Amino acid sequence: MTTAPATPPASPAPPPPGAAAREVELKLQVDPRDLPRVAALPVLRSPCDDEPRTRRLRTVYHDTPDLRLASAGVALRVRQSGEGHVQALKTMAGESTDDSAGVAVRREWEWPLPGDRPDLSLLESSGAGGLVPEDARAQLRPVFVTDFGRTVILVRPDPGTVIEVAIDDGAITAGDRTERISEVELELKAGRVVRLFELALALQRFVPMRIGTENKAEVGYRLVTGRKPRPVLPEPTALSPIATMAEAFRHIVRQGIRHTLANEPCALADSDPEGLHQIRVALRRLRVALKLFRPVTQSPEAAELRAEIGWLSDRLAPARGWDALSALLDGADAPLVHAVAAARQGPLEDAVAALGSARASRLVLALGAWLEDGGWHARAAAETRALLDRPMMDNAGPWLTALHAKTRRAGKTAGPSSAKDAEKLRRRLRRLGYAADFFRGLYPPAAARPFLAALEPVLATLDALHDADTGQRLLASLADEHVDLRKSAAAATRQLDRRADTHRKALPDHWRTWRDTPVFWG
Repeated sequence: MTTAPATPPASPAPPPPGAAAREVELKLQVDPRDLPRVAALPVLRSPCDDEPRTRRLRTVYHDTPDLRLASAGVALRVRQSGEGHVQALKTMAGESTDDSAGVAVRREWEWPLPGDRPDLSLLESSGAGGLVPEDARAQLRPVFVTDFGRTVILVRPDPGTVIEVAIDDGAITAGDRTERISEVELELKAGRVVRLFELALALQRFVPMRIGTENKAEVGYRLVTGRKPRPVLPEPTALSPIATMAEAFRHIVRQGIRHTLANEPCALADSDPEGLHQIRVALRRLRVALKLFRPVTQSPEAAELRAEIGWLSDRLAPARGWDALSALLDGADAPLVHAVAAARQGPLEDAVAALGSARASRLVLALGAWLEDGGWHARAAAETRALLDRPMMDNAGPWLTALHAKTRRAGKTAGPSSAKDAEKLRRRLRRLGYAADFFRGLYPPAAARPFLAALEPVLATLDALHDADTGQRLLASLADEHVDLRKSAAAATRQLDRRADTHRKALPDHWRTWRDTPVFWG
């Protein structure tokens, strides 16, 4: 008896006009010089059962003069393709903080139109009317335009998966501002999210790509306002008391990946030093998470990912040191300020090169693929799988207790007595702080708040001591290289020392307050 081969899924039919659809996609930025090579790559052509289709898409986005739709997180557009027009309303941000790492999950509604003007009456029958306020509708006007060629390839990596690959080449224009579109969008039509990461990794072996975090609407609005990318703080954790250990791990790592990617535009544009700092925070949080869950993630893949996260973090550290020093030079001589800015430039270029490198892109894609594949859970030994399926509450308390005990030992009874002690305490407090933030959702908010509130000033004081110490070492290196800066560097060093002394005096009180605050995990 022969078994019939599995029938591949048919090409997904588009939803009826006005019906809400869920869009799951991974966006990849590509150098414009490499983009023409993508459509011909064997990794796309071999699992493809249709010839690529290319068309030109011109899209006009509409909003009020004060950009009320953008403020509400939605985009209204009319797209022309050939002779036809389609109106769409899309949410610009992910629907929840538990979206797959690096993958955008958005809602969208579409309606065919007879012309190029929006028809807002169509929104009411679809249930999307509330997203565009009545009092804003008369004020809507075109705000920016996207115009690009799109080549579409439908890829079937396996019988259960359909991925639409869209290769876009064109521009976004808002007034006299323009930004190039050179990207590949992988939209999951059927199958598991991990297949998006696997296809992206396969493409990246042939053409350098990195995950893009801004969709076309977000870029367009950034051009309209002229605002540069801004730093993004970590999202609040959203664990519930019934979360299993596997669910908690997946959520925490997804959050770390999103935090990293969200700050890349800011760091790469050097629009705010905090963007680079937030990427380092995100990487530290990921390393702490992987170490915390090491009892259940012991594998060569996890070890390699931890090492790669460490590599990227190390490449960003020198630039962060100069940024911290720059922020401390209040009232310093102009030549010293300029010298610090000049000295920062090389480390900053190294950091930007590392962030934009193929190695960094592979790290994020590999981490996402490993996490979403779930082999660390499904293919684990029976005892490990049983542990992962237990409530996170069973282990969060013991893990936090162990970290808390190590931190108290590092601080001793009266706080650290030397720079070495202070740095040891800072690192342990930081790890405890991240872990407490990861698991705070498992406990009543009122119980967690006092502990975290008492922790904050201790960490801020230790961070200030660390920055002052780093700044003094960097000033010494500048003075060694530039004789003419020795006097101003010495004055700045004395100022840093006075600040550090103030923090050293405040530290014991902050430490005792935190030490005597009850823990929230019981």
